Amino acid sequence: MSGNSGDFVNPGSKVGLEIWRIEQLHAKPVDPKTYGKFYSGDCYIVLNTFDDKYGKRAMDLFFWLGEKSSQDERGGVAYKAVELDDQLGGKPVQHREVQGHESAEFLSLFPKGVQLLDGGVDSAFRHVDPTAYKPRLFHLKGKRNVRVQQVELSSAAMNEGDVFILDAGLKLYQWNGAEANRYEKFKGLEMINKINDDERGAKAELFFLDSGKSDNEPGFWNVVGSRNAVKKAHEVSSDDDVKEFTVQLIQATGGALTPVASGSLDRASLDSTQVYIVDAGQIFVWVGKSADAAEKKKSTQIGSDYLAANNRPDWTSVTRVVEGSEAPAFKALFKQWEPPRKIDFKAGQKVEKKVAASDSSALFAKRQAAEEKMVGNNGKTTIWRIENFAKAPLEPSLYGQFFAGDSYIVLYTYKSGSKENNIIYFWQGRQSSQDEKGTSALLTKQLFDELGAQAVQVRVVQGKEPNHFISLFKGKMVVHNGGKASAFKNKSEADAAVASSVGLYHVRGTNQFNTHAVQVNAQASELNSGDCFVLTTPGAVYAWNGMGSNDEEKVVAKNVADLIAAGRSVSSVEEGSESDAFWDALGGKTEYQSSKELQSGDFEPRLFQCSNAGAGFKVTEVFNFSQDDLVNDDVMLLDAHSEVFIWLGHDSNKTEKDEALNAAANYVKNAPDGRDADTPIFLISAGGEPPSFTVHFHAWDNSKASDFEDPYLKKLGVQKSGSKAAAAAPVKVTAAAVAAAPAAASAPSSGGATYTLEQLKGKEIAGVDPKHKEIYLHDAEFQTVFGCSKAEFAGQPAWKRDQAKKKAGIF
Repeated sequence: MSGNSGDFVNPGSKVGLEIWRIEQLHAKPVDPKTYGKFYSGDCYIVLNTFDDKYGKRAMDLFFWLGEKSSQDERGGVAYKAVELDDQLGGKPVQHREVQGHESAEFLSLFPKGVQLLDGGVDSAFRHVDPTAYKPRLFHLKGKRNVRVQQVELSSAAMNEGDVFILDAGLKLYQWNGAEANRYEKFKGLEMINKINDDERGAKAELFFLDSGKSDNEPGFWNVVGSRNAVKKAHEVSSDDDVKEFTVQLIQATGGALTPVASGSLDRASLDSTQVYIVDAGQIFVWVGKSADAAEKKKSTQIGSDYLAANNRPDWTSVTRVVEGSEAPAFKALFKQWEPPRKIDFKAGQKVEKKVAASDSSALFAKRQAAEEKMVGNNGKTTIWRIENFAKAPLEPSLYGQFFAGDSYIVLYTYKSGSKENNIIYFWQGRQSSQDEKGTSALLTKQLFDELGAQAVQVRVVQGKEPNHFISLFKGKMVVHNGGKASAFKNKSEADAAVASSVGLYHVRGTNQFNTHAVQVNAQASELNSGDCFVLTTPGAVYAWNGMGSNDEEKVVAKNVADLIAAGRSVSSVEEGSESDAFWDALGGKTEYQSSKELQSGDFEPRLFQCSNAGAGFKVTEVFNFSQDDLVNDDVMLLDAHSEVFIWLGHDSNKTEKDEALNAAANYVKNAPDGRDADTPIFLISAGGEPPSFTVHFHAWDNSKASDFEDPYLKKLGVQKSGSKAAAAAPVKVTAAAVAAAPAAASAPSSGGATYTLEQLKGKEIAGVDPKHKEIYLHDAEFQTVFGCSKAEFAGQPAWKRDQAKKKAGIF
């Protein structure tokens, strides 16, 4: 499929990003350390290689056009994109991206934001002396996918609705507009630290300024100009307004554009010998697998020509899709792309899932997964857990067992020919403390240096594990609740701990590379018919197979059950044939998610960020979503086809909340995929999510769902606290920010876990420090119980804190 000819050497040979810049009409590889930085005078090719939901290797190919790039460079990047596409056998989905108007799918490739810089290839190579540096002003815009664009060094380029960073060499300033949202502020904090770490050797002094409250900093205004020139938020125009489009299907073969259909589209209208344009506001160019070779080569240009012919903006998104590799966003424009398959069953009846003959990707998924080598998983693996700011070796018998309250370093060593290669993963549990996370990053860098700076470093966040990481454990990766206090020291301790408790583990995945188990609450409502679960009890272990689970999930469920059995009997249980003992262990049989769609596995749910912009309801898709993508400032729409959920973030604005239900009804009514106009719509609030919603998220965390803290103030508070694992750069934090920041540095940390007062009054909870139970209360309940904030409480004398805890019943 790929090769070593031309400018591209073995492209797409492994999962992840690869980026090339166009230089003198050649594609030159970009240093991975600079991924996310793009210069306005250049053009780039970005290849994202990943495994789809069937375990089949898939690719997205983006070519990005800088707003100040030359026509030669634009022509060169299009030519090179075709060359790369040919080398990859026409497999990638192609996307044309224009600076300042990047698609959400493109921006989602760079979780810490895209940095758009002035200049071109020459400035990209220029060495920077931080002591003699020309100041730069950056504009951060966007709630979820943040663009960081260099703008004119003037206060006139600033506005009260956004966040700006002034890079003045050894002084870095973050200025937050009065109406900037907290996620822009959070991304600003990440970006200012990234500039400091990557370009200043962590030696710069950091300043955080809030407009109208704490921005009286002469060093800032002396550089950018008068404070009076800053614009109001409403004075700045946005290109984010959404216009309504009637979807159109147009045949585009032989240079002629022939309308075929509009509104509700039928898949049967697509002829495999032709090329079509689907105009849905953004432009899709669909290429039939038997289309003329010359038409295939110029398919992306067909989309650009269509824009020009219809006076559409040059920056309008153009995506080329090849028959057989259509993404959900394209399929959703057609009425019943795949005819629905239902599974009707009675309790106790065994159901055999059949794959439609037309679904070749599912039919061959298992064989494809076996053929995908990645970098192999038969090398040597070494694992350390972070304990007391150091690496503590993990016993090999426990490899694959992780705790959500801890962070780990995983070193994988393998050979390519005679050369030894290393990959260093640092895995950070969802409830791991900031100190542990920071230490894992620093010790990974230390290990990288010890290995001669030749290793690949990969940050892995719980719930976002890459397939290769999961594959290292060969179907035996398990994530337990709790942290270091509850973690195992050896295999016998692990067996004893698991054998004495009731536990439920959610097993989910699509192939042997990405299926693993995560512990959830041991109650029947956590089950769902689409996946497998493992239930441990003091006397037996059950591998429970939902009727819609796949073969790989069943294999992993049995592996996990055997792994943690500790001498107990292990039995496989098919949905509908459970014993009374099974239900008793879960506190009794209750309702759980068992929709027909989950059992048949036909529909892939999709998540959207929602807003009421302009005259219509705007939905922006969130790709490869997890629970972490539910942002409390947003209203989100989860489209599960047979059901649609509107999720109201805790801090979403009143207008969005008031109009959300009508907007969702309009979304269903106008959906072109032929669904019932009476599709049920659920309006749910953050922290009160029902199982029918949470089932679409792997290992839903209830404590995280109720965490409404401001992420900017939370991280700023951690940074201000001077964590032992943090860089030693001086940080200047404003008085207003300190007053609003979370608990003081001296206070112990709950690692993100929260419980109710009644839960904490009961028996001991794994991972909860019995001497400091109060820190596990949610902020609102803490204020009610103790009459003050956590920061104020931490500042009281010990005797007074103890007296208050005794009164609350958690001493």
